[in-house]
Amino acid sequence: MSATTMTFHHESAFDAFAARVGTVTVRALRSVANLFPADVRTEPKTAEELLEWAAQYEATQPSYAADLRAAALNHQNHVH
Repeated sequence: MSATTMTFHHESAFDAFAARVGTVTVRALRSVANLFPADVRTEPKTAEELLEWAAQYEATQPSYAADLRAAALNHQNHVH
């Protein structure tokens, strides 16, 4: 496509209005979401915390829980 074959379409008033409403809506929802504290889960810092994470994931993601346990036990074996 070259500049001579390009067709430009003007934005309709409805499209401009819809885009503006969408932008305002997203900003409003983000503002409301920022009012509530986030459930911040910090990453585990000890092998014991990692084992706690493994227990939390056991029911829904058993293979991930097994990996977490293996990493925690591996760390414990190398530290002690």
